[in-house]
Amino acid sequence: MDEIGKRPPADVEGDARRRLHGSAQPFYVSLSSQLRSEIVEGRWPAAAQLPTIDQLSERYGVAKVTVRQALGMLASEGLIERIQGKGTFVAEGIKKPKIIQLESSWQSLLQMLEGNVPKPLEVTPVCDLPPQAAADGIATGTYRYMRRVHYSDGEPYCVLDVFLANGCYRRAPSDFDTKMIIPVLQRVAKRSLGKMTQCFRILTADLGIARLLDLPLNAPIGEVRRVITNHDNEILYLGVGRYRGDLVVFNTTIEVPPAK
Repeated sequence: MDEIGKRPPADVEGDARRRLHGSAQPFYVSLSSQLRSEIVEGRWPAAAQLPTIDQLSERYGVAKVTVRQALGMLASEGLIERIQGKGTFVAEGIKKPKIIQLESSWQSLLQMLEGNVPKPLEVTPVCDLPPQAAADGIATGTYRYMRRVHYSDGEPYCVLDVFLANGCYRRAPSDFDTKMIIPVLQRVAKRSLGKMTQCFRILTADLGIARLLDLPLNAPIGEVRRVITNHDNEILYLGVGRYRGDLVVFNTTIEVPPAK
């Protein structure tokens, strides 16, 4: 059997168990997510043989039926192949997904959005900001609400709900409707942009988000709430994006002050 079948170090195994048993998802969903990550990140190479059901059951501290359910999900996705009398193997030719880098700088954010494609789902041409937005800044006129799915390399990675100030939208309506919103906003309102704040948290996908992002129900997702204001603290953009947890990496840089 390949190295894949050998028992990992005790600390690695214990950490995997803690993540699995500490998840709010059903065990088979959480286990399939862990195994999927190992495969798509290349830690388990193509054609490598997976441990047996008994070995996986013992390693992760779950019932054998849970392992079978998790493997069934991976098989339906084409990530593994079951060969009668031989075992279960990582499939050949798995496409490695593009990782979406959520950066803490404005320029890095713009670079991440390059080449991505939005698919509109819902539009409300004139509306107000949600009441809770009062803590983020000052409302400026009316807003255009849009719900859309963002794609990278043909794969859905984010469901975005956004409120865009109509004063900005009217400067480039066609571009705002068909392109990524933040780069267009950068172009039409560059001199008036003041700051952007971000809030990140980890959630699980409800039925609607799971369907739009092609995820299992309750799969982990990252929610990013962004607010862009002008120099007068007026809200030009308020967006809440739900990102696939298996495709997103959140990066930030914290400067360490010099020692006194």
